[in-house]
Amino acid sequence: MVCALTVFFSVNGFAQENIYQIFDENSGNSNLRSSVSIPNQLLHGKNPTIYIENSTIINVTGETSPKVLKLLDATSINMLQNNNNLYNGVEVITITLNRASDLINRLDVSRINGFSSLKYIYVKCLFDCSDQQINNFLLNADSVTTVFYKVVNQS
Repeated sequence: MVCALTVFFSVNGFAQENIYQIFDENSGNSNLRSSVSIPNQLLHGKNPTIYIENSTIINVTGETSPKVLKLLDATSINMLQNNNNLYNGVEVITITLNRASDLINRLDVSRINGFSSLKYIYVKCLFDCSDQQINNFLLNADSVTTVFYKVVNQS
């Protein structure tokens, strides 16, 4: 029983190691986890991008293969299971969670198709969320190098 509990808590702790919160530069917490390299150009640059909303691709920008996929709502998560040639070069999936109830629409990373270049998942919470909530939201995210999330306070 003790061995089983030890393994359970070790696996649980390991699953959270690749989840990092991004803080605004003017935040007092901006130096936390500074050892993690944040791919700012990929997360916030002008990269070729696929935009998905209401389970529909609404726009594809850029002249080359998209590097970014932006889910503008959590109900579009099922679109990641569709094998699409546009997904091959995507390095980061950005998911916008508009409200806490969006966490119910969990993403099983092992079920997404066609993302052979995927390195990062970036979750933007428009409400207060935690490492644990993001960990629960993403299932089987071990294959992704790094998961970033940011709490964005709407003014």
